[in-house]
Amino acid sequence: MSEAVDWSWLRTAIPIVDMAMYLDMPEDIARTLEIRDGMIAHRESPSPNHVAISDNIKGSLREAVSKRPGGAPCLRASGELDMLVSEVPFHYKRPDAILYRCIDEPRGKWKTKPTAADTLLVVEVVSPNTVTADLVEKRAEYARLSIPHYWIVRMVQDDGPATSIEMLRLTADGTYVRENMSLRARGDMVAVDVADPLDITISWNQLDLGLD
Repeated sequence: MSEAVDWSWLRTAIPIVDMAMYLDMPEDIARTLEIRDGMIAHRESPSPNHVAISDNIKGSLREAVSKRPGGAPCLRASGELDMLVSEVPFHYKRPDAILYRCIDEPRGKWKTKPTAADTLLVVEVVSPNTVTADLVEKRAEYARLSIPHYWIVRMVQDDGPATSIEMLRLTADGTYVRENMSLRARGDMVAVDVADPLDITISWNQLDLGLD
């Protein structure tokens, strides 16, 4: 007979995490978590293909930022960067890729990391364990936070090459509408070809770099 499971840990009070506590955490622990309204939510490590596609999008965004004319407003692109939703209760998101306005001076404990108000675009690559979160929950939350653009990347069987990118734009009534939908199977020549929020073109081959 197998040993009985010890459920006593469920009777232990779960601490409410504030910004100071989070920033004091060892980085290897903090990277496995998200904090939502002060509550700890564990993040499952993404697959190598998920990471590769995310990195390829991040790299393409950074390259497009570097090609902007000198007089254009300063933008930054990153991946796996915490985006502050609220300080109290402490809540942040960590999208797979993010485009945001440059932050010149550190702002308190959050320093030069972006807030939702700084953010122009978030990108999520859908994994098997994030389908509902990426397609429903984050779509509603990013819209509520007034983030102008949200891209959703789907993979073959949620772990293969990128097969589609849905590009959503925030409307005046605070909801997202589909601005474009690229489908590899349909024969679309490129995965991304837009001018807003950034003039950028990404081919399917670029997204395939580093895949298993």
